[in-house]
Amino acid sequence: MKNKMLANYRIFAKSLLAMFLLCSIADVQAEPEAKKGTVLITGANRGLGLALSKQFAADNYHVIGTARSPEKATELKKVANEVLALDVTSDESIKALAKTLNGKTIDILVNNAGYFGPTLGLGTERDKSATLKTLTRSEVLDCFAVNSAGPIFVTQGLIPNLLASKQPKIIIISSRSGIINQSRSAGAYGYRISKTAVNRAVKIMSVDKALGNSIVVAIAPGHNQTDMGGDRAKLTPDQSMKMVKTLIEGLTKKHDGGFWYYDGKKLPW
Repeated sequence: MKNKMLANYRIFAKSLLAMFLLCSIADVQAEPEAKKGTVLITGANRGLGLALSKQFAADNYHVIGTARSPEKATELKKVANEVLALDVTSDESIKALAKTLNGKTIDILVNNAGYFGPTLGLGTERDKSATLKTLTRSEVLDCFAVNSAGPIFVTQGLIPNLLASKQPKIIIISSRSGIINQSRSAGAYGYRISKTAVNRAVKIMSVDKALGNSIVVAIAPGHNQTDMGGDRAKLTPDQSMKMVKTLIEGLTKKHDGGFWYYDGKKLPW
């Protein structure tokens, strides 16, 4: 009788051990894979920003996408882990974003939000008429507010979040239109000179001690089929942003303060 009870106890103990092991395995399998890092992308509700958000999200990054009207960012909400409000031209909006993100680490900041102006895009019929005769002060100043000052003050507002990262990367989406020696066409004054200005900001930021060991670069995404680029562009956002993601991930200190094309080639200023 005693032997029979002992045998039953051993069977019961083995069953409990087996159940424990199965539960432990299930817990391990159910545990989500650790995120590769956190990336914040401004102007992420459409075009290049949305495409880049998709690329990072698909590769298990924690994606924070910003938009001026988050409630309307339907596609972004399907992709990003967080969708936050941000108007890059507003100090109050930047402060509000910084407050929301207080204590959170940002490994990659992509200053993507951009503004072309009242014309349709580079190379369009409407753009050809945007000469000095039709240029307005508001067009130029609006371009500077978004394209030049925007990345500077968004970066400023997120310095604590960036410095919490072991190797923060700050990317400013620029344009070959900002290259000074490139003058194949007229028009788009505000857009072109605002991109030249932000390229200069990249050089200054790359040696600013306030950003610690951050890597700061400008990236030209190429001519894409977006609202800004038009239908005749050769690239789709998915094509170019896949390569931009690869470029960003491979950035090292040798890239710091440089101007790079989406395919990894270095560009002149």
